[in-house]
Amino acid sequence: MSGPASSDYGQGNSGPQAAAAPVGATVPVQWVAMAPMPSQSLGGRLFAWFMRTFFVLSLVFNLILLTLLSGMATSEDYLPERHVSGDAKAPHKLALIKIDGVIMEGFIQHVSRQIKSAALDARVRGVILAINSPGGSVTASDLLHKHVIDLRDGKWPGQDKPKPVVVSMESIAASGGYYVAVPAHKILAQPTTITGSIGVYAQLFNVAGLAEKHGVEFHLIKKGELKGSGSPFKKMSADEEREFSELMEHSYQRFMSVVKTGRDGQPGGPRLKHGLRDEIQVESLTEPKTTYVRRLADGGGFTAEEALKYGLIDQIGYQEDAIQVLQGLIGEPSSQFRVVSYAKPFSWSDIFWGIKDEPPASGLTWDRIPGATRRLWYLMSGFELTGLNMPWPEAN
Repeated sequence: MSGPASSDYGQGNSGPQAAAAPVGATVPVQWVAMAPMPSQSLGGRLFAWFMRTFFVLSLVFNLILLTLLSGMATSEDYLPERHVSGDAKAPHKLALIKIDGVIMEGFIQHVSRQIKSAALDARVRGVILAINSPGGSVTASDLLHKHVIDLRDGKWPGQDKPKPVVVSMESIAASGGYYVAVPAHKILAQPTTITGSIGVYAQLFNVAGLAEKHGVEFHLIKKGELKGSGSPFKKMSADEEREFSELMEHSYQRFMSVVKTGRDGQPGGPRLKHGLRDEIQVESLTEPKTTYVRRLADGGGFTAEEALKYGLIDQIGYQEDAIQVLQGLIGEPSSQFRVVSYAKPFSWSDIFWGIKDEPPASGLTWDRIPGATRRLWYLMSGFELTGLNMPWPEAN
């Protein structure tokens, strides 16, 4: 028995017992009224407004902060500052610049940028150069020496006026480290400092005898009589040794000229007590009541007391003493100054993730090893392998 189609479907009955609507039939739609949304309380609306406002302000603040930090990261003239001592609100600044470790090309960019920042900042009235270095390559030492002179004499493009420089020597400031120090108005060394080491050298490996012993041959094809001189696989001829001697003599004469000009060529009269090549009778500490002969430019180091006695430095003291000497040169009370140092600039990876994109902490490269290349060195003896512990060249 068949009846009319059930209207359960139109009533929302979609269960398995619901009758199928005939094809083409109009199916009535039943609208279900939704319950009205409860009205939001005043407190809820205020909270929502507060959260939206906080989010917008936070976004604006972070954009401003990133802009400022990126400006610090990319500035070519100024580096981020750190307060070291003195009244942080003092109107004038003394810049503390550190030279630490072996001085080599590719590793002095940050020092150069610190000197430039101090030179171009009109509020920096003077510079303390803290040196803890056994020296390094001839060219890198000479470049930093020039930077110090330009700072001292007001020759940086954009520098407003000359600025006094005082050196504070730490553990060691020898050879190239002393080369960089001599343009300063005053040089102070700590009681345990080793300084001096005025000289130059080139040290070259030679494995020709070892190769010959084991039957190894190296064939050198060259144009030019002196090409190939210094090769570790052949013995040097007399002409090749003469070439190296001439190169070293040139650098040696330049070193002595730099010391003479720095110590005796400034106002106040000569400071060196002897000529750099004059013989000096030195009292022996290991053999009482005996003396031996030395020269100031014999390549050897001197204690702080000896350096003061011979005029290589001006005073024995610590960094705080160097700050007082610098303030005295400027002629204003200490309350007018704060001491600042310079940090390395930020990178974008520092800003966003706190990650520094750096290679390994140290790297073995041939140009860091005295003896592996033809490089000439203003480096104190005993520090030949120090370059192996140096970080890779800075990115900034």
